[in-house]
Amino acid sequence: MSNTAVVVGAGRGIGQAIGEDLARACPGDRLILADIDAALVERVAASLQAQGVEAIARHVDITDEKSVQELVDETSDADRVAIAAGVFDSSPSLEVTVADFERILRVNTIGCFDVARRYAAGMAARGGGSIVAVASVAARMPRMRQAVYSASKAALRQSLRVLAMEVAGSGVRVNTVSPGPTDTEMMRQLASDHATVDDLADGSLLAFRPRIPAGRVARGSDVAAAVRFLLSPESSHILLGDIVVDGGELLGM
Repeated sequence: MSNTAVVVGAGRGIGQAIGEDLARACPGDRLILADIDAALVERVAASLQAQGVEAIARHVDITDEKSVQELVDETSDADRVAIAAGVFDSSPSLEVTVADFERILRVNTIGCFDVARRYAAGMAARGGGSIVAVASVAARMPRMRQAVYSASKAALRQSLRVLAMEVAGSGVRVNTVSPGPTDTEMMRQLASDHATVDDLADGSLLAFRPRIPAGRVARGSDVAAAVRFLLSPESSHILLGDIVVDGGELLGM
């Protein structure tokens, strides 16, 4: 295993938690933190550097093929890549615009898939690696006012399964992690049906949202731990997988 890991979408939320988790678990590794918000990811990297971690911040726009390829070229030795970039939208299906649909798909599906396939190509040529992308339980369970977001995550999950089949013979593993409600800035946007993010754990009949049996929403660290496992050699026989981190909201379905 090389000593270089890449986290795309590391400026905040789950992506930041993944970067921080990898830094704690593998303090001697070179950690590339990439995000469209250069200033934000620079602050995350600086915080880790202050702890003695070799954390390097890079700007990337995953909707720009050239930007993605530049990042992949610069980190061509990476054999662990986590993809946590994403955008969220909540609009009634009768009101969502085609432009909004295309914008969300461009980031959550096409952009994330492009990152995965470009890294997978290099890993396949070098004989192996692991890629994990953050999907969502919204890919499995319909969510009120989330037709676009749910579609984008379902498409990402399935497209990466196909990619996983195609590169498995070259030693490359591709998996996803599907969080349920997680206490992040993006989730706070979603919590309009509830007084606070924590109240999402109680469910809502009005929003057709089930109660979370664990009694709380996830923390970024909960999701990061699952990502780290899938990136590690300990998960060497897991591919095309999707680990659900939802506190039991989907009831195991």
